[in-house]
Parts: sequence; C-alpha cells; structure tokens
Amino acid sequence: MQLSEPLSHSVVRHVAHLAKVVDPSMPVAAMKVRIPATTSTVLPREHLHALLDTAAGISAAGGPVTVVCAPAGTGKTTMLASWARRRTECGDSCVAWVCLDSEDDDPILLWSAILRALRESGAWERGGPLDALTPPPGEPYAALIAGVIAAIDRLVRPIVLVLDDVHEVRSAGAVRTLNFLLRYAPAMLRIVLATRLPPALNLARLMLEGRLREIGASELAFSAEEARLLYAQEGIRLTDADLRLLMERTRGWPAGLRFAAMSLDGTVQPARQITGFTGDKRIVADYLIDEVVARQPKDVQQFMLSTSVTQSFTAGLAAVLSRQQNVGHILDHLERAGIVECDQDGSQRWYRYHPLLGRCLRAELGRRRLSDRHLLNRTAAGWFLAAGDPLRSIVHALAGRDDELVTRLVTDHGLEQILRGRSGRLRGILDTAPAHVLARQPVAFVAAEATLDLGDLPAADRWLRGLARSAHTQRSRAQLATVWLHRALVQGDIGAMLAKLKTTQAGHTGDHDLDLLALLHRGVAAAWTGNRQAAAADLQRAHDRATAEHRDAVVLHSKVHLAAEGDLTHLRELAESALRFAKSRGWARTSRCAYLYLLLGVVAYQQLDDQRARQLWTIAGSNRDGAPADPTIPLFARTLRAMVVFDHAEDPVSVTTTLQRQWQRVGDRNPSPALLAYVLPACQRMALRTGNQAWATELAERADALLYPCGERALLRAGLHAHTGRTRLARRLLESVLNGQNRTIVTPTLIDAWLLEAVLAHRIENVQDAHEALARALAVAAPHHALRPFHEAGPAIRTLLADGAGRFGQLEPFAGTVLAGLPASAPDLTDGLTKREQALLAELPSMRTAEEIADSLFVSVNTVKTHLRGIYRKLGVNRRRDAITVARQRGLL
Repeated sequence: MQLSEPLSHSVVRHVAHLAKVVDPSMPVAAMKVRIPATTSTVLPREHLHALLDTAAGISAAGGPVTVVCAPAGTGKTTMLASWARRRTECGDSCVAWVCLDSEDDDPILLWSAILRALRESGAWERGGPLDALTPPPGEPYAALIAGVIAAIDRLVRPIVLVLDDVHEVRSAGAVRTLNFLLRYAPAMLRIVLATRLPPALNLARLMLEGRLREIGASELAFSAEEARLLYAQEGIRLTDADLRLLMERTRGWPAGLRFAAMSLDGTVQPARQITGFTGDKRIVADYLIDEVVARQPKDVQQFMLSTSVTQSFTAGLAAVLSRQQNVGHILDHLERAGIVECDQDGSQRWYRYHPLLGRCLRAELGRRRLSDRHLLNRTAAGWFLAAGDPLRSIVHALAGRDDELVTRLVTDHGLEQILRGRSGRLRGILDTAPAHVLARQPVAFVAAEATLDLGDLPAADRWLRGLARSAHTQRSRAQLATVWLHRALVQGDIGAMLAKLKTTQAGHTGDHDLDLLALLHRGVAAAWTGNRQAAAADLQRAHDRATAEHRDAVVLHSKVHLAAEGDLTHLRELAESALRFAKSRGWARTSRCAYLYLLLGVVAYQQLDDQRARQLWTIAGSNRDGAPADPTIPLFARTLRAMVVFDHAEDPVSVTTTLQRQWQRVGDRNPSPALLAYVLPACQRMALRTGNQAWATELAERADALLYPCGERALLRAGLHAHTGRTRLARRLLESVLNGQNRTIVTPTLIDAWLLEAVLAHRIENVQDAHEALARALAVAAPHHALRPFHEAGPAIRTLLADGAGRFGQLEPFAGTVLAGLPASAPDLTDGLTKREQALLAELPSMRTAEEIADSLFVSVNTVKTHLRGIYRKLGVNRRRDAITVARQRGLL
C-alpha cells in the first residue's frame, strides 16, 4: 500500500467518514499503553534528553521520525520513559506510548494499541475524532491511518508517539501500515521507534529527505563520570583506579553497570570484585544469552559463537572461522543492531563484540563445544600469522592449547617483536603461557630479553637461571652471552660479559635478529667501557641494519647511543632526530625515550635554556607506559632539576642534601657514563658551594668507581684540590686532560678543565697562562654555544674576560656574549682556602675571641691572626663580620 503524494485534507476527511464507528474501549492492556515507571534511583541524563528533544523535533532542528536502535540492556526504555514523562509534566507535548510484543505482528492488535495510546495521551477531549476509529478486520488500512492523520493534523500542540520494541513487528501487513504512517506523518506528529534490531521499515527514504534521526548504543553508554554518580546513588564509592577498571569491563553498558553494582554492594574491595566481573558471570551470561544471543537466527548464533574466539576480526577471518558464505550479510545485520562495533584500519574493517558479550560467547562456546573452541583458536592462530601479526597468533596458539605451536611461534618471531618495540605486549602474552612451555630454552631466552628490554631485572634473572643450564649449542651459547651482556648493561660487570660474548658466535650465527641484538648490545657495551671507535662502528651498523629490516626499537636505541657519544651540537642534532623517529612510532612519552630526554635536558642546561631543561626533566621523570622504571633515570631527572634550580633556591643547602640522599639510595645499577660525565661536575660544584666537602669527595670517588679512565675523573679530583688551596696539584691533574692524553667523555668537561686552569693560573698571577686557558675554553665552547661553564667558574672568569677584551681574535663575539650574560657576582669554588683557613672560617660565626679560637685549635694567637688575614684577602673583605656574610653567600658556611 503506497501513495504517490501526501493526502489532501479533503481526502482525509472523506476517508475518515467511511471508517467504521465502534466502541472505543479497545481490548488492550492498560500497561501496554502507559509510560513505564522508572525508579527513583534512575540517574538524570540531561544530555540524552536534549539529544531527544533535538532528534524528535521539539526544537526547530528536529525531524518527524527518531530511531533509537541499541542492543538489550542499553537503557532505551528507561531513557525514553524519563524523557517522555518530563515532556508531559512540563506541558511541551503529549506522549502516546505503546509497548510492542510479538503479538503485535497482527495489524488489528497493533493499531488497537496505537489508537488507545493516542486517546489516552491527553491530546484530545473525550469524544474526540479518534473515538470513531477502529482497525478493520482486513486490508486495506488506508482509511484508518488517514483518519488518524486527520485527527492529529488538527492539533495545536505536537504529540509524540513512542513505539517501544518495534523490532517485534515483522509481518508484511503490520510493516506496511507503519510505513504508511511514517511516510505521511503530519506536521504535529513526532514518532520515536525504540528497537534492538534495525526494524523492517522503509527508513532509507526518510533519511534521504532529512526526516530521520538516529540514536545508537554509543550515545546511550554511560560516561565515566555518570557511572561514578550512578554508583554514588547506590552508596558505592569508587576510586579513580576502580572506575577506570569498571569502564574497561563494561564500556559504559548500562545493564553491565547495574550487574556490577549488584556484585559490589557492601564489598570493601571493589577492585577485586570488578576484576572478577566478566561476561561468564552467571547473572550476566544468562541475561546476554537470553536477551541477545537466543533472539538471533540459528546461523547468526553459530556465527557469533565461532567468531567470539578472537577479540576482533575481519570479514575474511569471520568466513574462515564460521565457514559461512554470507558473512557480509550477517555482519551488516549485527552492526546495525549494535551487537558488533566496527573500526576502520586503512582499507580493512575490524569488528568486535562488547567485552562482556565476547567473554560470554567464549564461555558458551566452551560449554557447548570445548574441542571446537580449541580448534577455532588454532585456526585463528594460522590466519593471524599469515596476516603478519605473530603476537595475536601466539595468543590464539595459547588459547588453543597447542604447546608446540606456541614454542615455534615464540622461537621464530618473539625476538623480532622485541626488536620492533613490542616487548610489553609480548611479555603480557608470555605471562599467560604454561610453565612447562616457558621452561623451554628458546622461549626462556625470548622471555628474558623481553623483561630486560622493559627494565624488569628480577623477572629477567628468573629466566636467566634456567637458561644457563640449557646452553648446549653454538646458537644457544650465543643467545645466553647476548642476554647476559644486556643484563650487565643494566647491572653487572660489563667488561667481563663483553669478553664472554666475544668467545661465542654472537653476531655471526646467521640468525638475523639474534645477530642484530648482539651487535647492538656490543656497541653499547663498547661505549660504556670507553672504546669509542668500536662503539660507533657497531652502533652505526646496528642502526643501518635495523632501518633496512624495520626493527624500530633497535633503530631508536642505536640513534640514542650514537647521539650520546658526540659533542653537544652532534648530540642535539642526533637526539632531536631520534625524538622525531620516536614520535612517528608513538613512543614519545614512553620509557624508551627517557634517556633521550635527559640527554636533551643536559644540552639545554649547558646552553642556559633553563625553561627547556625543566620541560625535559619532567618528561624524563614520568613513566606513561607502565614499564618497570630504571632507578637511574628518575635519579638523573632529579639531578638535572637540582642543577637548574640551585642558583635561585631559597635554601641551596637543602637542595644539595636532598640530592645527596637520592644518590646514596640508587643502588648498584649501571648508570649512563655520558650522563654521569654531564652531571657529576655540577653536583660537585653544588656540594662545594654549600660547604659539603664530604659529598664532593664522595662524588669524585663514585666517578673513579663508575667511569672508565677519563678526563672527568681527573677534573673532579682537581676541583677538590683547587678548593682546598692545592693549586699546584690541581694543575698537575688537569695537564693530562688539557693535552689530550686523558680524553673527556663529554664536551663541557673539557671546557670546565680549561676554565679551572685559567682560574688557577690567575690565582698565582700568571696572566698569560690564564688568558690562553680562557681562550681555549672559549674555542671549545663557541661552536656549541655552551654558556653554563662560564657562569659556574667564578668571578675570576669575569675579570679575565674583561681584561682580555679585544685579544680573543675570532672568538671576540662569543667572548662578548659570555661576558654580557655573566651574573654580577658569582661564587668562586676555588677560593683557595687552606685546611687551616677552612677550620678557622668554621669558628668565626661563634664570635669567640682570637685567643679562645687559638686555644681550641691548639695554635698560637699569631697563627690565628695570620690565617684570618689570608681569609680576609681571599674573600675580599676587611672585617670578621663581612667574612662570615660572604662565606655564607658562597656556601662556605
């Protein structure tokens, strides 16, 4: 029954006159045409009410037909009922409500219910035009519907007709009558269709005409804040972590939230209860099976069970698993019903069930056909491997209980996944593997390397203990040596493990991934033991091979360590290139980049870019990927922070003592030599400026223990001697650094060494040597714009720069920049106080007399007076009170 154009008012009146007049009291249950009651605990969802106001045409932007299509338990009826009740109470419109069921496939019963609902909506007075209408015993229904349209057309206020569960209407006759009403709906009628499945109605034309609005499951899902408020109404308080876990489990599914609340009521451990809330929980499973699964045709049920073994699937995988030919039709049906969600990944569409429904389906499949579930998982494993996703293949091999397949997949593809940067996912998968599979040597090797890549040393040690007993072949010995070297880079004797590696075929086994891993670790180990040439060669080879083979984690790792081996300019360029690479892979805010941020942070510090350094230490100290933290990373981040804030701190002593405690707690992890070289001299300067000579000495000892023979060790010892007035000994230590015999790890160390030489030469009034040393410092610093060393070197450098102006040749512009940026006054860490003078300086704040001090120090009064004159001269003062003030300003007291 179709009409080519809308009915005119005269035709409507004529057809209505022909309609039968019967008793208006139809045999329809009152509850069927009543707006359902809602409980007092229903959470008001104003944004949904506003969405309905717009969609149902209460506002000017609306259209005459709204379809609310979502699966069972999404709160369609509750939401519509609360909205409808509000519309009637505020008087904006009348609402006619019909609860449909399978019997309403009969047009007579369907229209009996619709007519009674319209009469009881309050839109007409008793005895109105609808009282004269009744459904005819057979076709046609045009006269009846025309009469309804005519009655509504004369209304002055809109009326909303809500048909709940319209998916129950399937018969051709009932569908035709509803299509007629939808097509010719009058201006004052708004129709809302609530349905679990796409209704068998002609909605496409309404969509094209702009007269159809749709609300789906995504709009009905609860937000995290709504879930928190819902639970608060039930007296359940959730922490942020509990709420995140709850939303992960339910994805805001209203029925799921209600079921979860029932299990949480009264519990004191909501996290444990939420973790155990899954789709195979009896009450949830019964609901989902009865309300979602059982209502589907048999072939769709079988499809759902078969495809539930995987978290997501394509149409191709679905066809393989279900062995059905019409998968496109089934998927379209399930998607339109909101039973599956779809994501577009390039040209591929991936489908997935709600987590609770998926778990329920898998449990049901296990109950019905456990052997089939294992077979389906093995089938999925083969499909994912062919599709180039070995990690998901391993997941399904484990679910299929195929130990040999798991072993083969981990052996063949596990190391590749680590080198591609997927250690976290791989480790999570292996944690679910049975112990007897994990005990196999190839699997244990991959597990150990994955945990080391994540920085989890205790877990790695558990795997390594088993590996040592099973290394009987050349390949297994190479694997063992490679993973032990990796462990030594975290903690242990790097030199010994590097020597051990060289006794095996590591790097030449013919296994591309194993050889690449050995090359990478060997390069890092060479760098950390001072063999720079070998380090650069190995790291560059690893970088080039990894780039060609798309082993992105190795590419990033080699980029970072190649950057650390260069000067400041080289470091910044390579580090920024590495950071761009990391961002392109989504790793910018993960633990993989923490070391990189610290390297960039020390560059910013050396160039006096404190704001940039602050940003970088903050990022480096955070850990957003959940990987176990290397304790040296947050230590270096805190150290960089202390270096930046020290000069402006209200209590520099507190900054230093706090940092000292943090260094003493770090344990025996192997820190980066490059980072040590950057921060130890700065830490020593802070210690000396706050009078903490014990820690300054401890830092020099730490450098001796942690660093290979290098210029940094000599500089730290020279700094201690210079501070205690042993100028000659300090210059002797510096000589090997300045002549190149004792190479520095990083550029700023060489700048610091030349500046210290300039200060020491100035102290003994060797003007020429002081000027030449300063010029050498400027020459090293200028290409890298390294300004920080000059700021930290003391007031003598300001004097030398000012006195030498005009004599620096091509370095004159940079020298002028340095001088202009120096603070008006700076602490001199090489005041040259002797031990006796330092002891006497410590006594000055007591305000005891010279005689009393002499007695306590067991020296003569004349000796005390001689030392006082030396202190006054070196501090540039003339009085005891001024000496105390200046000493405190410089951190000497």
